[in-house]
Amino acid sequence: MPDPLQLAINLPFQEQIDFFRTKLNLPTERWDDIWKGAHDRAFVVAGAMKADLLDDLRKAVSPLQRTTLEQFRKDFKGIVAKHGWHGWTGEGTKAGEAWRTKVIYETNVRTSHAAGRYKQLTDPDTLAAMPYWRYVHNDSVMHPRQEHLAWHGITLRHDHPFWKTHVGPNGWGCRCGIVAQRQPGQGDKSKPPAGWDAIDSKTGEQVGIDKGWGYAPGASVAQEMRDLVAAKVAKLPPELGKALAADMASITKPVFAEQKTSKAAAKWAVDNNLADFADYTGVKPEVANEWNRSLFEHMQEFPELRKNQRFTGSGQAQNSRYVEVAVRNYTADLVAKGVPSDAAEAWARRRIKKPIIKGNRFAHSWAQPEAQGIAVNAKWGGAPDAFKARLSELEVSGWFPPGCGTIRSVVDHELGHQIDDLLGLSLDADIIKAYKEAITKGMINEVSGYAAHKNNPIAEFIAECWSESRNNPAPRHAARTVAAIARARYRSKFTP
Repeated sequence: MPDPLQLAINLPFQEQIDFFRTKLNLPTERWDDIWKGAHDRAFVVAGAMKADLLDDLRKAVSPLQRTTLEQFRKDFKGIVAKHGWHGWTGEGTKAGEAWRTKVIYETNVRTSHAAGRYKQLTDPDTLAAMPYWRYVHNDSVMHPRQEHLAWHGITLRHDHPFWKTHVGPNGWGCRCGIVAQRQPGQGDKSKPPAGWDAIDSKTGEQVGIDKGWGYAPGASVAQEMRDLVAAKVAKLPPELGKALAADMASITKPVFAEQKTSKAAAKWAVDNNLADFADYTGVKPEVANEWNRSLFEHMQEFPELRKNQRFTGSGQAQNSRYVEVAVRNYTADLVAKGVPSDAAEAWARRRIKKPIIKGNRFAHSWAQPEAQGIAVNAKWGGAPDAFKARLSELEVSGWFPPGCGTIRSVVDHELGHQIDDLLGLSLDADIIKAYKEAITKGMINEVSGYAAHKNNPIAEFIAECWSESRNNPAPRHAARTVAAIARARYRSKFTP
């Protein structure tokens, strides 16, 4: 019967490859120089302290190579000879080449495979369809651990604390893993064994888990690694420290990623720190991705904007969130005054009315506490083709600036309001001067018909200019002026 591990090696999947790509080469004297989740971000070979040595070892074991253990052993001989490295012999111990190569190879393959699976299993659509995880012991192990055998068949919801430490592998040579299920199957165990979270004093982990293995591969965050690398760099020789810092910068640089579903786009927005809360219900993925993309790009240039992004998604979902927050706060005030909680909530719900979004409104920027941020009208967000057609018509008519007949330009416009709020641009003397100049020359021709509308204040002039500066390949004078002032004011206020 073929080894499941070998099958995984021969058929690497994209999530596994992505996980391995985002590691950096970290020089260490011992495997446990870094701890648990930090291994998600670091490629480590104990004793390998040279950057070029680590790079060659990493390439040799990469899932992209679809290599076998025997092939890795052949590559390993050439690599250690090339670099004159003998740390692998385990000086002062009986450790030999066969043991060391197996540990390096299988540890990297198994953890990258587990991390890739973890990403698949935590996809929002997968969780919605199959919210339970089942522990599976690999029966190909010749000398199984009794604790791991006892865990076989445990089936719990994905958010149970058990899965923070027991997803597998759970130690050196462990081949256990988890599978997703709609619900527990017949004969599955509905709870962990008694004492499952007791700590073994020898390992510092739950009983049955090897030292340093009590974590879920792929579940960590990059900040742990940034902190660890900063401490390492200070202790390394200058050249090695510089190379390590550059490697860290390259793998932790944020990259925008489109999502296949609106639910996944909402999760991506929160996971990537674009907002505290996101809900794209009723919005198509194309629109949700454009919303996220513009937010992401703005956060890279103007990190301070993040403070005002409590929500992103549909305006209807944002209004629902506002109502719940307002009702909660109002109820708390009434209860503090002695009103019974049920009566207080009923009264609050009668008093708090959900705002109505007019059909002709594409989007809005809102400053309401705990629900503030930018949102798209689900009427338009749910119909991308109609949305784009209408925006194109408005651009052609001159109601919107040149280049601003796209979904992205709508997001940029709303974020122009956010930049205005952040920097107080509506009160800036140079912005006011540019505004008056545009009025004198003719706002319709200098900016847009929308900016010229009699009911629109200087704030709309700023938002329209900002949107044009990002979407018109050759932005006009007013747009260039407003964008330059905004960037200068941001640097002056927030850049040390």
